[in-house]
Amino acid sequence: MIKKKIIIITVARADYGHLRPLIKKLNKNPKFNCLLYATGLHLLKEHGYTLKEIIKDKFKIDRIIDIKIKPKSTPYNMAYSVGYGIEKFSNAFKKDKPDMIIVMGDRIEVFAVASAASLMNIPVVHIGGGDTAYSDIDNTLRHSITKLSHIHFTHSKKSTETVLKLGEEKWRVHWVGVLSLDTILKIEFIPKKKLLSEFKFPYKNYLLVVFHPTTTDKWEESGFRMEQLMEACLAVVKNKNMGILVIYPNAYAGGAKIIKVINKYKRANKNIYTLKNLPHEKYISLLKYSSVLVGNSSSGIVEAASLKVPVVNIGDRQKFRETPQNVIRISYKKELIEKAIKKALCDKGFQKRVKLARSPYGDGRASERIVRILNKIKINKDLLSKKFIQV
Repeated sequence: MIKKKIIIITVARADYGHLRPLIKKLNKNPKFNCLLYATGLHLLKEHGYTLKEIIKDKFKIDRIIDIKIKPKSTPYNMAYSVGYGIEKFSNAFKKDKPDMIIVMGDRIEVFAVASAASLMNIPVVHIGGGDTAYSDIDNTLRHSITKLSHIHFTHSKKSTETVLKLGEEKWRVHWVGVLSLDTILKIEFIPKKKLLSEFKFPYKNYLLVVFHPTTTDKWEESGFRMEQLMEACLAVVKNKNMGILVIYPNAYAGGAKIIKVINKYKRANKNIYTLKNLPHEKYISLLKYSSVLVGNSSSGIVEAASLKVPVVNIGDRQKFRETPQNVIRISYKKELIEKAIKKALCDKGFQKRVKLARSPYGDGRASERIVRILNKIKINKDLLSKKFIQV
């Protein structure tokens, strides 16, 4: 039996948390020879050097590829990393000769991978195409990766429709759901007391803050926007036995400004605690026990509904995603953010909606579906010869 050689690319803690159940299933399946590449934010100390999470899980890392991602990134740095990454990935693919490459999401590292592989006639399997963001380069990158890819595993019905509207053939597109739900709906959560004591976090109740820059919408104002968010959070927890737990943003342009603000507020307020990065299962457990998730993370749109956690989503980063009932959308103004957090904490009608919220993103069986479909794919001229379907 000839095994299919598949390379999986992981670029950060966030996508690794999603890909983990898929990596496990592919490694156990005798029909696949699975190689794992680690790159991007995994290699940055400023973002927790999350390569160690992969090592802890005892997955073999076949290649570590540094494409010069900067912790204090600018639009120029991002463009440079894409170009440098195409060269590095091309050389690696030439040596390893994969049958297929699996990528996930919309980051610049993924765009570099898809560009190199497509030009080398290596089939690209894209997870997460059709999701729609706003005011961020990720939106453009994601749709570009879709056009460079040959097989699409989508997260929702709406995402599937978007990929088809981009002109992709129906047989290439498969609605499987979100991989992270494979973990969320099956894991045993870390006990709350044990988890918080590990981080030396003294508060039983807390706001969880995850806020990323938006690269095409005034990224230079990222610091000011973070100040508005932090002021609102502090106003809410004032005179309450409640803390604020902040997780660092990604390394896109504007991220360094957000981190600077986070550290400024941390020095001035004893009830603010920060984490540079953490394993997916710990993040999901922190999210589950949080009183409210505040920020613009996709986890508020995708995972929080399955955990019955209220979310205050700020700004336009997740504007066009399918939004469950547990989410309050708000602009960057401090007063509006404060009001929304208070509603999430105190409004009984909204809290009832949170408990009844259902995720449009799947049932926890995405990895099972992906492996079954990958096994059936024939690697031939038809797979590589893409046609544009007029909608």
